[in-house]
Amino acid sequence: MNLSECLNTADISTLRRIAERYDFSCSKYSKMALIQEILFSFRNKEFLAEHIQEWREGRERVMLRLCLDSRNVFSTEDLSGALSAAGCPEGTLDMALSEGWLYPTTRYAGRLMYCMPKELQAALRRAMIAEFASRLETSEEGPLTYQEEDYALSRDLDVFLEYVLHHDVRLTVDGSLYKRNLTQILELLEVPEEPLQGGWRFGYGRRFHDYPDRFALLYDYAYHNRLIDELEEGTLVVTPEADRWRNMSRTERQRALVRFYITLYRRPITRLPQIVQLVAHVSTAWVRSDVMLSALDAFVNDYYYDSKEQVWSTRILKMLTHLGVIRLGKDEHSVEWFQITKLGQQLLTPEALPEAEDGDTDRRRILIVQPNFEIVATADQPFVTSELALFTELRQTGAVRVYRITEERVQKGLMAGRSVMAWLDFVQNHAQTPVPGNVERTLQEWERQHTAASDIQHQDGPAAGS
Repeated sequence: MNLSECLNTADISTLRRIAERYDFSCSKYSKMALIQEILFSFRNKEFLAEHIQEWREGRERVMLRLCLDSRNVFSTEDLSGALSAAGCPEGTLDMALSEGWLYPTTRYAGRLMYCMPKELQAALRRAMIAEFASRLETSEEGPLTYQEEDYALSRDLDVFLEYVLHHDVRLTVDGSLYKRNLTQILELLEVPEEPLQGGWRFGYGRRFHDYPDRFALLYDYAYHNRLIDELEEGTLVVTPEADRWRNMSRTERQRALVRFYITLYRRPITRLPQIVQLVAHVSTAWVRSDVMLSALDAFVNDYYYDSKEQVWSTRILKMLTHLGVIRLGKDEHSVEWFQITKLGQQLLTPEALPEAEDGDTDRRRILIVQPNFEIVATADQPFVTSELALFTELRQTGAVRVYRITEERVQKGLMAGRSVMAWLDFVQNHAQTPVPGNVERTLQEWERQHTAASDIQHQDGPAAGS
C-alpha cells in the first residue's frame, strides 16, 4: 500500500498520534484534515529528509533490513524478531507508529499486520543505501587481473544436458554420478572444477554433498526444474522439459539461475536477498571485499563448518561471480575487490529477485538434514518432532535433538501405511536446508523394496492357503 492508502485505512487515533508528534496545526478531530496534513508534510522533501535521519538513528540495522525487503507488509512476529535482533528497546514498535512510517492494518486475511508505505520505504532505502555506501572503500581502478564469467554457467548447463543426452550415464546407489562420468563432465565445462576429495559438506543444495560448488548449483537447478531425471533403475536422463530451457533467451536463463541460487542459499544465509540488493546498489565502482563484510555486520554469520569470512567469500562472492553478476579479483597486495557487471545490473532488478519468505516460514524451519542420515532439530516443536519420529530413531536429547534415519524405522513406518514421499515433503518444508540427494534416493529405494516384498507376499498368500 502507498501512504494515502495507509492513512485512509488507519483509525483517527493513529493519525492523531502522528499529528501530535510533529505538532501539526490541523484539527485533531477531523480524519480528512489529519490525512491531508500528514500527506502534505510527508511529501515535502525537506521534511522527509530531516525525519528519516531521526527514524533511523540507533536503528540502522533494522531499518536497512526492512527497507531492503521485497515486502512492505510485515507480521507482528516479523517486526518483533527484527527489532529484538537489532537490540532495539521495548516500545520501538509503538514509537514507529507515532512517527508515521509504519501503519497497522487488518486488510490481509483479517490478521493484524504492519505496512510500511511504498514511497516511504523507497525513500528510506535510498537514504540507508547512501549511508551504507559511505562506509565502504571503493576504487575506480580495479585489480589488473580478475575473474568474470558472464553467461558461462548457462552455457555449461547446455553442455551438461548434451552430455547426458548422448551418453549412458549410470548412477551410484545413492543417486550420484560415477567419478568417471563426473570427471568427463567437469573437463568439458568452461570454468574448471575438481571432483570432491572428501570432507564434510551440507546445507547449500540437494547434491552439494556430492559435487563441487558450481556444478552442484548447476545440477540442482536442472533437477529442480525437471530438465533431468534420476530414474529408478539408476540412470540419469534428459527430460522433454529441457526444450523449454533451450527456448529461453540467454538473459532469461541467467536470471532463472540467479533466482534459484538466492532461493536455495537463503536458507543457510537468511539475509542473502538483502545482501545481493546491497551488492547491486553499491558496487558500480570496485569495492574492497573485507570492508564490505565489516559493513554488513550481522547480515553475514558463521554457518556450522563455514566461518563468516568463508560464507562471504565462497558462498556469496564466488557464487555471484559464477552467475555473471560480479567480477572478482585481487590486487598486488592480495586484497580482494569486486564490481558489479553490466549483466549483473540487468539481472538484479528488484522485480527479478525472488520474494522474501515471511518470518513464520523461517521459524518453522528447525531441521537440518545431513548426508550421514542424521537430522538435527534446533528447536522443540512437538508437531514436527512427532512426525520426524515415524522414520527415525532419537539419538540425542537436550536443547538440540539428533535423530537418525534407519532402514528398520523406515520399514516400520511403511508398514504403518506412511509414505516416504509425503514424509520427505514434510521434512523439506521444515528444514533449513534441502534434503541431501543420497538420503532422498535411499529412502525411495527402501520404499520400493518394501512395496516389492509386499506384492510378493500378497501373490503368495492364496497359494499358501490352498
